[in-house]
Amino acid sequence: MKRLYICFLFSLLCFTALNPLSAQEIDSVDAKELGLSSILNGIRQQQINDSLERVKLQNEITNLKTQNSSKKENLKQQLNNLDEENFIRNQEVKLKVDSIKKNTKRYAVAPFQDTLFFVYNKLGSSLAKDRAANVVNRIHNLYEDDFVRVDSFKIENNEISSDIVYKDLIITSITELDALLEGKSKEEVANQYLKSIQQAISQEKEENSITKVMIRIGLIILILFIFYLLILLINRIKNYSIQRIMTERTQRIKDVKIKNYVLISSVQKTRILISSIDMLRWTLIVVMAFIMLPIIFSVFPFTQSWANSLIGLFTKPLKKAVFAIWAYIPNLITVFVILFVMRYAVRFVKYIFTEIDKGKLEINGFHREFAMPTFTIVRFLLQAFTLVLIFPYLPGSNSDIFKGISVFIGVLFSLGSSSAISNIIAGLVITYMRPFRIGDRITIADKTGVVIEKSPLVTRLRTIKNEEITIPNSSILSGNTVNYSTFSDQGICFQVELSVGYEEPWERIHELLLSIPPRVDRVNTTPAPFVLQKKLDDFYVLYELNVYITKSGEIELAKSEIFQLILNDFLAAGIEMNAPHIYSKVDFVPQFKGGIDQI
Repeated sequence: MKRLYICFLFSLLCFTALNPLSAQEIDSVDAKELGLSSILNGIRQQQINDSLERVKLQNEITNLKTQNSSKKENLKQQLNNLDEENFIRNQEVKLKVDSIKKNTKRYAVAPFQDTLFFVYNKLGSSLAKDRAANVVNRIHNLYEDDFVRVDSFKIENNEISSDIVYKDLIITSITELDALLEGKSKEEVANQYLKSIQQAISQEKEENSITKVMIRIGLIILILFIFYLLILLINRIKNYSIQRIMTERTQRIKDVKIKNYVLISSVQKTRILISSIDMLRWTLIVVMAFIMLPIIFSVFPFTQSWANSLIGLFTKPLKKAVFAIWAYIPNLITVFVILFVMRYAVRFVKYIFTEIDKGKLEINGFHREFAMPTFTIVRFLLQAFTLVLIFPYLPGSNSDIFKGISVFIGVLFSLGSSSAISNIIAGLVITYMRPFRIGDRITIADKTGVVIEKSPLVTRLRTIKNEEITIPNSSILSGNTVNYSTFSDQGICFQVELSVGYEEPWERIHELLLSIPPRVDRVNTTPAPFVLQKKLDDFYVLYELNVYITKSGEIELAKSEIFQLILNDFLAAGIEMNAPHIYSKVDFVPQFKGGIDQI
């Protein structure tokens, strides 16, 4: 039955060890209800009772040396059971003590920066905080005493505590509760504390002795002198390097050229070298100062923390950066895989559309000139899709700052690119409408020229006067476009207008006008030219000569030659051409035969 009880306790112990949070919660409740001292006293009393029970059984076994062995074996069995129970109970006590230490605020005894020990519980009316502060003050007072002898510190044991004393001064007291929290006897804890206090005072006195201080000051002076010598050495190396550069500037320092263009002249190259040397000099000085300051701070004990802080200013960000890079490596590999796949996807799409553009691959209803613009659209979509895929894997993509900047850029893009977006969409529509191609001669509004570029935003024309005109694609889409090159092989018809008075018969005018095109080499004879009467005005008839030409770029030159021939032929025939609302050839018709006198 006792073995079953022991197994039950052992199982409970394992459960408590595996579920420390529950044990902590229970202990925390106990500490709140009963107080730390009552809990520790209960644990200590249980240990005392177990010890007394063990001693009793051992005495009974000793007294039964000459008696029957059955009772002796029974007592040994009870002793073994007690040992097993004590083992389990000691483990429970250890867990409970650890839980108490973890959930109880501790106060460090650190008179000289380094912590000697901790105080957990109160003693009498003194709280744990006051106990720790009092011990620190006593150690400081002993350190300030020039005649103190640390080897005179001793331990005095009594029923309540083990006291560390010097003469009549009690430095600190170690109770059974303190020893229980340390997991040792109070004598062992007292010896440990005594050695720590003696070593701390002796070491601090040694560290702050006049000889030691002078040695440290001398060491600092030596470090500063070495630093000064290194700076002098760096300055000499710098001056020597600059002097060497200026001496050999004309021989070794040449201009950096790309064909005939001087990218960097020798003078600029010299200045860059001198600036680089000066920057390297200051970098070395700063690095040496950064190394020197922690060394100087580590010389004196009270400045050693400054050295650690200064080193931490560099090591902490570096360590953080290294760990961040290491943690980002899986995401970086994912980004590289996505970029690799998308790169070859774009290459494959480009190959397909290039084959269509060359005419090697034909798709019904898909013209060759659609290939490269469509490839541009598909490539943009693939790149946008790639950005969407890799965005979650970018460093800081989940931070509020990154999200805010993304939203801000998106708002700026949406507000500032409305006209650009409309031009891009118009460019796409124009591409698939096919109103013109590169090299076509077109007229957009009142601008006429040859198309030299079609981009997503604008279309560029070159006029007959070698003027470049840039027209937004949205303007082209909203207006009319005249293309002279689409049916130029069949002949482009252009018109020449002139006005002649009513006194001239129209048959003669037709004859003169139709005789002119055959004499102009630039125009076509097929289809045949023809003349139209466009308008019967008040004083003249408006005639229109229609002529066909193959090269749209020569229309203006052909018009000029036709006008020259019209002027010559009509002048030779004695026919006067009239401007609108001007009748220059007026015959005098008298209205009254008698004149004024007859009136």
